[in-house]
Amino acid sequence: MKRHLPFALIFAAIIFCGCASDHFKAGRGDAGQFILKQALICGAHPATTNGLSAIDGQWRYSVDKDGAVIQLPREQFSEVQLFLRQAFGSPEQEPVDRSDGGKMDWYQARKIGIGIIYYSDPTNTIVAIVRPQTSMPSK
Repeated sequence: MKRHLPFALIFAAIIFCGCASDHFKAGRGDAGQFILKQALICGAHPATTNGLSAIDGQWRYSVDKDGAVIQLPREQFSEVQLFLRQAFGSPEQEPVDRSDGGKMDWYQARKIGIGIIYYSDPTNTIVAIVRPQTSMPSK
């Protein structure tokens, strides 16, 4: 009954989000198209790339070898959710409630080719796009 995000994906996203936080740049234009572009660069297989809703407003981003993090205002969670559902279909499950009053949802690599975690916290909506990890580091 419970469908949880694999530990490795959560761990990668937490590390990626934490490392990228100091390197954010101001975004321009439709944040949805930027999200789609970064997802495609990381190897995503969207259901469609046509007729997607725009996500307007201010946003910031950080990109590195592991993927991308996009930061938007908290109020745009539903816009991000709609955009991702249009582009990639249904997520792994309906959004789960977070302890800070936000929501969180995700797509797994086995379904769309990459990992996408998106959530809202008290001030932001965050989209983390994570490249598939081909191997684990050796000890």
